[in-house]
Amino acid sequence: MAEPEKLTVKRKRSGVFKRRFQDDDGGTVEVTGEENIQSGTEGAAQKKTDDLAQAIAYEHMHEVPDNDKPFLGAIPQLLKKPRIADDDESYRATRVACQAITGAISAAEGVLVVFAQDSCSCIHSKKLLEACSDQKDVIDKAKVQIAPASDWLNTLASSHFSVKPIPMAEEGHRLLIYVGTPGKYATMCLRADHGQFDAAYKANRLVVLCKGACMLPIGTQEQNIMGLDETEVLKEICLHLKERGPIAWACGEGTKNFFMQTAYGYPKAEDMPPALSFPKARTGQFACLAEYVKFTNSLKLANPEMCVKNYYDTGLTVSVMMATVVQEGTSLMTDADGLAMLRDASIGHIMSKLNQVTTVEQFSNQKSVYNFFIGDGACRLNGGTELTLHLMEGHATKAMTTVFLFNNKAWAIEDNLVATKEKEHVLFNTQFYDVVAEHKRICICETESDLREILTFLSEKSINFVQGKSKPGMFMVVVRGLKMNLPPCLGDIEPIRKSKEMAFMREVLGTFAKGCESRVPLYGCSAFEYIQYLHFFLEEMPEGKLYQYICGRTDI
Repeated sequence: MAEPEKLTVKRKRSGVFKRRFQDDDGGTVEVTGEENIQSGTEGAAQKKTDDLAQAIAYEHMHEVPDNDKPFLGAIPQLLKKPRIADDDESYRATRVACQAITGAISAAEGVLVVFAQDSCSCIHSKKLLEACSDQKDVIDKAKVQIAPASDWLNTLASSHFSVKPIPMAEEGHRLLIYVGTPGKYATMCLRADHGQFDAAYKANRLVVLCKGACMLPIGTQEQNIMGLDETEVLKEICLHLKERGPIAWACGEGTKNFFMQTAYGYPKAEDMPPALSFPKARTGQFACLAEYVKFTNSLKLANPEMCVKNYYDTGLTVSVMMATVVQEGTSLMTDADGLAMLRDASIGHIMSKLNQVTTVEQFSNQKSVYNFFIGDGACRLNGGTELTLHLMEGHATKAMTTVFLFNNKAWAIEDNLVATKEKEHVLFNTQFYDVVAEHKRICICETESDLREILTFLSEKSINFVQGKSKPGMFMVVVRGLKMNLPPCLGDIEPIRKSKEMAFMREVLGTFAKGCESRVPLYGCSAFEYIQYLHFFLEEMPEGKLYQYICGRTDI
């Protein structure tokens, strides 16, 4: 049982709580609750945040399919049972893909090959990267250019990216070959590669090669080929690319060695970074968090052999934070699992990852620094606070782990997609976190000044921890006041009202509720994928009046 003095809460004259944050070394920080002075740039910083939030919210809008358009080309397929290609089928699929792609390479005016993070272990990817040149004369004349995808760059430590953005595929009418697993949500969070896939797809010059499958141009449209041997296809691609002449590094003159050394080599340790310090004037809480992520990059660069990782939830607030980090030119410092979470857009995976690094021996016995960023909606849906306390008190590890919980008390994206504040989306958890914060390893940040003080404390502790001067442990920081002004993102809702999906909902649910004496409880989780359909069904359709919506409060 914790000693009473370690849980004390002092009240200032203003009535604002003054909370103590303490570790096992006796180190403490007591947030003051003070306000920073105005910098005069608050409006510009807030507009930057609002623009990012609006852009991300708009990308969650559901596009109603054109039911009159024939389903041709590369489209998702509904498999009623598993289909596994045998050796003969795989051989034929591989040969068809090789023939089509090599033909496209030969006919293309230029080729841009982009390697995603999950292709980094392939020997053919590495050899092609090694073969390309970042000399200016080669870059100027080469028909084939090679680049790492943005997801790969965000797994490598860098205080500031030393490579230029990947040239857009539409420049020079290049054939775009993407090797690895793409992800729409990950691309949205990374704010990179936007428009490349759509532009190349519409122009019939997109190739996407991933595990056992390929999207490629055949004839006049894109097609999917399943069951192929992706390694053989990539090998064939590399052979034909070399026949097109010199191969150039697409990310800027003289920048290749930095990338190759970081991705495949043994980078030289840099100096240990100083603890974070902030100017007196306000910069915004998102900018403060971006500075902390930049600090974790510097910490990794100073300790290249140590595990330093950040993991991110997929809610709106965390997505805006990620976009802020990336726009500052800083790596998110995540890994393959972190990218997989973003591709899946699952709000449960991050808590599973926290449990994994804390309980699995190969992770818990390794000296590491972990940071987890999660919204309170995702945290509540997955029992995150209870799990964090369980792991904090029940497991001893060799890692310093910090869970940042963004307490904005609402599901932001979903409400903006229906232009109203749904009562089911409000998270009545303020008093809950006030009580939880009495724990000595949990602290609430009410202001930007509070957050700065906590981030400074954590940066100092991280430095002492990696130098062996501080004990490992787990902490939680509850961050409040992350402000985003987001107008409703409705789009054209008339197609939703007239869609076959809405007609299906009305017919089926209307029939089911017919004759019921009271409203039928309709349980669900108001996910952004279908919330507009659900909202207009319940609010506008006569069949919807027969139902009472009940938020399931969990996605487990």
